[in-house]
Formats: sequence, structure tokens, C-alpha cells
Amino acid sequence: MIIFKNVNMRFKDLIVLENFCEEFEENKISCILGSSGCGKTTLLNLLSGILQEDSGQITKPKRISYVFQEETLVPQKTARKNLELILRIIYRDKTELKRIVDKFLVMSDLEKAADLYPHEMSGGMRQRLALIRAFAYPSDILLMDEPFKALDITLKDSLIKSFLNLYEEDKRTVLFVTHDIDEAIMTGDFIYVYSNKPMILQKKIGIDEDKTSRRIYGDNITRIKNEIYRETEKWQLKK
Repeated sequence: MIIFKNVNMRFKDLIVLENFCEEFEENKISCILGSSGCGKTTLLNLLSGILQEDSGQITKPKRISYVFQEETLVPQKTARKNLELILRIIYRDKTELKRIVDKFLVMSDLEKAADLYPHEMSGGMRQRLALIRAFAYPSDILLMDEPFKALDITLKDSLIKSFLNLYEEDKRTVLFVTHDIDEAIMTGDFIYVYSNKPMILQKKIGIDEDKTSRRIYGDNITRIKNEIYRETEKWQLKK
């Protein structure tokens, strides 16, 4: 369980979080929607330890992995070596390390790209590698900060399917920041819609429908989407 209790965070005179309280459920995908600059990335950075809250309390597991907006692959290392770099701290035995790396390369359909360097890979392959690197690390929490933002719709759909397949293989607590309502609807167990800063929860929406059978134009999904749109319209009113 992730718990924020009376957390405050500001950057000089800019108040991002003010007595912020929230709980995110264990082993569920929680999608975080909010307007640009409202504090979504700040929330993830507080969880990861990149930032330190000014006051308040954050309860979280210790092991965290993070998929950033920008690729953070090591350009001088192959796909295999990028994975080994993260995992060799956990898996000291070389045979076991190779087994785990091979497993995730196969799961992500990257086994033929194992010896390629990032500059030799397509954008989709690099993003898929970033995803499996985060999943391969045995973390309790996976943080995702708009990892599909710059991708075209076909590639995005493919990567979302890869992400959900990885999640079903190894469920954990996921916080997924996105601007894209369709992304949130197709991946989330819960969708949290936040106001402009300071962040205040406007609506929490649960989706019970199985992720593998969700259809973006189904009646239930359309109802949820319209509910979210009504909440996002409030962002303009509060500016």
C-alpha cells in the first residue's frame, strides 16, 4: 500500500501539494490524470526518492522501479547488457542472471535484438526494453511517467499490450501518469483525476472490466470516458 498523509511540497512560491492525502491500492494499476504541471511527476518523484517532501508522511515499500518519459538506456551497452546492468545487483550467479535476462527478452519479443545497441533499435524497441528493464527488477512498485507519450497510435497500442502482458505475469503496484484518457481506461484498475495545483482529488473511478476484454467504444467504457471528460472540463474553469 502507498499512503500519502498530509504531504506538503512547494517549489519556492509554487505550492504543488498541500496537506495531500491519498492511498493507492496494492497490486493494482492506478492511473493518474491531471492537467500539465499539476504535480503528477512530482508525486512519482517523491515516491522514488528523487524529491523529498517538505512535510508530511509517505508510506511505501522500499523496492521501486521507474519508467521515465525519456529513454534512460545506456547507449554504450546492448539490450542484454542494459538489462544485466540493473539485475546483476540482485542476481549474483551468472547462470541465473542469464536465465532471467533471456526470459524477459523472450517475453518482450526482443530476443533477436539482444545484441543490438540502442541506436540500432527502433523507438518502439527501445521503449519496450525500458519497460522490461523496469519489470525485470523485482520491485514492489512500478512508476510510469507517460512512457508512451511520443509514440504513434499503432506502436502505442502494441506497447500497451506488452505492458499488460508483463503485468499479468508479475503483478505489482503500478502508478501510471498519463495525459491520455484512452491509455488510462485501457490499463487502469483505478483512475484518479486531479485538479490543477495544488493537487486535489476530483474523482476516483474503478474499472472492474477485465483489461484483456475492454473495448474503447463499449457502452461501459464510453460511460466512464464521458465521466472523465466532465472532470477534465473543470481544469479550464479553475485556471
